[in-house]
Amino acid sequence: MKIPKVKRPPKEVLAKVQSLKEKKGMIAAIEPDTGEWFLGKDVLEALKNGRKKYADGIFYFVRVGYPSAHAQKGGIQQV
Repeated sequence: MKIPKVKRPPKEVLAKVQSLKEKKGMIAAIEPDTGEWFLGKDVLEALKNGRKKYADGIFYFVRVGYPSAHAQKGGIQQV
């Protein structure tokens, strides 16, 4: 199964989503072609909200007020 490439939304859309100070910490699912975004408390909720309008949409996720949606801490243990 080929995984589709996710398009990055325009900088203006990302800046607008990041400016939602009262929604800091929420996840935004952004539909890159339209620039429309859907908020949720986590990725799954944001995706569900986006799928209500774009059933087959591919979304770009960001955490409002932060540089990324997820952080990886720790490392890989070599065996």
